[in-house]
Amino acid sequence: MNTIYLIPTLKRYFFVFIVGLLLLNPTYIFAQMGDLSIAVPVFESKVIIQTRSEYSGAISSIFFRGKEYIDSRDHGRLLQSASSFDGYGECFNPTEGGASRDSKKQNVSSLKSINSKGNQIWTVVNMGFWLNPKQSYPQGCGGKQFFKQAINTTSSSGHILEKHITVGLLNFPNVINHQVTFKVPSYFDDATFEASTAYVPKEFSHSLFFDSKLGKEIDSGNKQGEQAFPVILATPDGLHAIGVYSPQLPQNEVGYGLFSFPDVNKWNCVFREKKILPKPYSYQCMVVFGTLSEVENTIIKLDLTFGH
Repeated sequence: MNTIYLIPTLKRYFFVFIVGLLLLNPTYIFAQMGDLSIAVPVFESKVIIQTRSEYSGAISSIFFRGKEYIDSRDHGRLLQSASSFDGYGECFNPTEGGASRDSKKQNVSSLKSINSKGNQIWTVVNMGFWLNPKQSYPQGCGGKQFFKQAINTTSSSGHILEKHITVGLLNFPNVINHQVTFKVPSYFDDATFEASTAYVPKEFSHSLFFDSKLGKEIDSGNKQGEQAFPVILATPDGLHAIGVYSPQLPQNEVGYGLFSFPDVNKWNCVFREKKILPKPYSYQCMVVFGTLSEVENTIIKLDLTFGH
């Protein structure tokens, strides 16, 4: 065959092959849709924020000054959002990043759209339930310990999460503005909206509550759960720290949570609501990173600027 005819023919065959591959496996075209990386100048360095398709666009890495603040060693170790309803805790728990690592179906969240521009990321996700339908949960469900299995009967929740991430605000370069809207599809008696939660490596072992009004550290001791003050997790040398602040918190002296697990530490930014209607619920949390001193000083200034 003449070379001049062979090249267009090969192109046609290649095009037909690709189209056929996508028709046979339509999810292939979206396999990398959730993979994004942005790098934003912060102080004398840069912070690199990454999302991955495996976690439906949840933030899977925050890397700054040679240290990874968020990694993805397991399915839950992310900066993400979640919700739970009617006191069932993890037994009815739509989660941005998808199912628990012990679930048979590793990613049940469905990424509907993702976009980035400059220092911003937008995602829309149909959140998956943390547990498989009717999965056994021997430790008991949230505040209803007599229930010992997942309440959800499907893997996909139908609860839509819209997320807008902005890395760096005016005069606050070391702040990740984490804005989320939970679109709840049905009625509930009450809800816990975990608007922002960070699961950080165990080396961030120095935990403290921070009184931004007094500029004072409060030793967390062995306290777990929610209280009124922003939470900071830091390495023992204070060179790396990550904390959370929201101008909408605290609610009734709670809202900032601290939790420790065998291989990970966690803080969260939580909002509790009653008489839930099928409508959007929007929240803002600010993730602050840098040295411990930088994080504390930034939280003080955030509170002066945005605090209620």
